Amino acid sequence: MSSTKKSRIIELSNTINAHTIAIDKYYAANGIPPPSFDIDYPADLPEEIHQSRNSVLEATDELTDLMLGARALAECSPPQHTSLIGVQAICRYDIASKVPANEEVSYATLSQRCGLPVDDLMRIMRLAISQHIFKEPRKGFVAHNAASKMFVGSQDLQNWIYIALDEMWPSAAHMLDAMDRWKGSGEPYEAGFNIAKDTDQSFFQSMKHNQRRKEAFSNVMTYMQGRQGFGNSSAQLLSSYDWNSVGTIVDIGGGQGSTCVDILEKYPEIKCTVQDTPEVIAESQGKITAKISENLVFMEHDFFTEQPVKNSDVYLLRWVLHDWSDQRALMILRQLVPALKYGANVVIQEFIVPEPGIMSSYHEKTIRCMDLAMKAAFNSKEREIGDWIGLFAQADDNFAFVDAKVPPGSNLAVLHFCWKGK
Repeated sequence: MSSTKKSRIIELSNTINAHTIAIDKYYAANGIPPPSFDIDYPADLPEEIHQSRNSVLEATDELTDLMLGARALAECSPPQHTSLIGVQAICRYDIASKVPANEEVSYATLSQRCGLPVDDLMRIMRLAISQHIFKEPRKGFVAHNAASKMFVGSQDLQNWIYIALDEMWPSAAHMLDAMDRWKGSGEPYEAGFNIAKDTDQSFFQSMKHNQRRKEAFSNVMTYMQGRQGFGNSSAQLLSSYDWNSVGTIVDIGGGQGSTCVDILEKYPEIKCTVQDTPEVIAESQGKITAKISENLVFMEHDFFTEQPVKNSDVYLLRWVLHDWSDQRALMILRQLVPALKYGANVVIQEFIVPEPGIMSSYHEKTIRCMDLAMKAAFNSKEREIGDWIGLFAQADDNFAFVDAKVPPGSNLAVLHFCWKGK
């Protein structure tokens, strides 16, 4: 290697140093204690440091990989396949609620409360503690810290962990088995999920018969759309499309109507129809205020059948199509066609998978992990911008791509297609 070539590890360490100093100055200037694992520390870091925080995370991620070296990196050292067991156990055995706030509990006492052998509990907890979840203030005793207290009374977080580790994780472990068994399949009932759960039903079909899965998944979708850091809120949808010119909206797969409620709060004259399965629509009854409900209608609809609401200005598919393979997504789009008037708009809000090397590996691998999570659980996919444009063109050549916007702070893009057919 040339002696004049700049050292990448020095560049990365300088980036980390510069941005951590900037973050520390921000905290000092605003009278905020610097980040710590103390139990009273806030759950989320300030939005004002988001850019510097990202720079630190990106540089730290790359520097860690360089410091591991090629062999350790290839070996996945330290072993990652067991790294999530601590968090999974905390949720499954509700361990956090059994540790009083601001008190220490011995492993022996905690094992009795959780119904686990003390040796098993200790090994699991010490893995979590090594990941800065809980702390061991003195040998043999456990206490809460900032991360572990997040599990206390948080049904949102409990459901998030349940879906991620009890549903998605086993599905991912069997994804390659499914690929071998059903080569090239795009059917939702031929995924890793089906082998992991020993079922011939798709994930979504199975929710009709599994109340825990159904409730957790519904809760997680709401959680992801509302929590700071996911960047999936409807606020970004509102800022990325001209809703002033819209008179009617059909929100396809719109759940319990939260997106349309947000739209109506800002644009109260729009007429909204929310479509979903009978089970979801039944759960929506009585949850919308009378003022909002004047312009909000709920309708049972299977989006694999012809769209019954004709001539709407906008047909909205928000985080829907990524749940389906190309062949299934094409079916959904083609069922829209008979309802579309000239100039009708189809608006979707979805991930856009980046071209390789466009963004930092830290952020790129997050999206690519999401892509394979879709494959494992649903036999579906995330898509690049060209894939989205091509999908609509394949559905019907009267779909014209208008634009795609990624709002600041959002993980999702808002893509706009216009119908040019008669």
